[in-house]
Formats: sequence, C-alpha cells, structure tokens
Amino acid sequence: MSAITDFFQKIQNQIVEIQTTINQIKTSWENFQKFWDLFFTLVPWEVLLLLIFSVILLSIFNSISPSTPKANLTVSVVLLSTLWLYFWGLFAKEVSYSKVIIASLYILIPLHAIGMGQWLYGIGKRMYWKKRRIAPKQWEAALHQVSLDYHEFMGKAHGFHNVIQENRESIQKEIERLEQSLQGIKGLLLQKKSMEMENKNSNV
Repeated sequence: MSAITDFFQKIQNQIVEIQTTINQIKTSWENFQKFWDLFFTLVPWEVLLLLIFSVILLSIFNSISPSTPKANLTVSVVLLSTLWLYFWGLFAKEVSYSKVIIASLYILIPLHAIGMGQWLYGIGKRMYWKKRRIAPKQWEAALHQVSLDYHEFMGKAHGFHNVIQENRESIQKEIERLEQSLQGIKGLLLQKKSMEMENKNSNV
C-alpha cells in the first residue's frame, strides 16, 4: 500500500515540477516580450534592420580598410540610407525622409559621440593649460611650468636633432608652450610691479 502511495506521490511531484517549469517558461517569455516591446518603443525597428545590414557591409569595408572602422561604419550607414530612400521612392508614392534620417542618426550619433567628447575634452584641456601658462596665479607655479616646458622642449630638440625638418611642427609646439610660460612670468612681474607702485602711492 505504501509503495502505491509513494508511486502516486512521485507522479504528483513530477506534475508539480512540470507545472513550475511551464510557469517559469511562460514568465520568461512574457518578460522577453515586454523587453522587446519596450525596446521597440524606444528604438524603431528600422534602426535594428539598418544596423544589421550596416554591420554586414562594414565587414566588407573593413577587409579593404581595416584601420578606419568608424569611418567604414559611417559610410555603410549613409550608403544604405541612400539606397533605402532610392528604392522606397521607386515602389512608393510618398517617401518618409525623416524616418530614414532618424534611423541613421540612432546609429551615427552614438558612434561619433565618444569621438566628439574626446575632441571637446582635448580642446578644453588645451585651453586650461594655455590659461595656466599665460595667466599663472603663483610665482612658484609659473617657474615650475617654465622648467617643465623648457625640459620638454630640450628633450624633443635633442631627440630630433637628426630629423629636425621632419619634426618641425612638434618642435614649434614646444616653443609656443615655452613662450606662453615665459609670457605668464612676465605678466606676474608686471602685476607685482603695479602692486608695488600702488602701495607706494597709498603710503604717500
């Protein structure tokens, strides 16, 4: 009798396990559908389609020019977008240029955002150091900057002494930095001189 009870208990446990597995699969499928519904509300399906074909075309361009993947992907997106508009115009009376442009921008903006950020960061960094060289706030900092720029210039000048003409731009940049640092020291000297004159006038 106990053997029969155990047998039916095992069957019941297996049925429960199967039901649990089915419920888990159902929940996973519902979550999967919700994810893609949310994804396609944020990203149009045309973007995914354009990206897939762009990656296929990118592999061809990379085999020709492997050193320029970003430019290759840009050309792929632009070329496919142009073909998309062309064939759309052949088979339809009205062409939605905005839909194609938006789909292209979904790919091109993130692609070039990092490079644009690095470019803007480089400009900001150069402006910061230029301002720090030209308008230092402390004498010690100005002297330290002149010393750094001088040693950097001398290092490159000695390193390129056999190929000076080929590296003129690099040496000229170091000279410009050194001149800016010297200009900053001159500015500090003029500031101190004007402050001394003001102090003398106030004492009189």
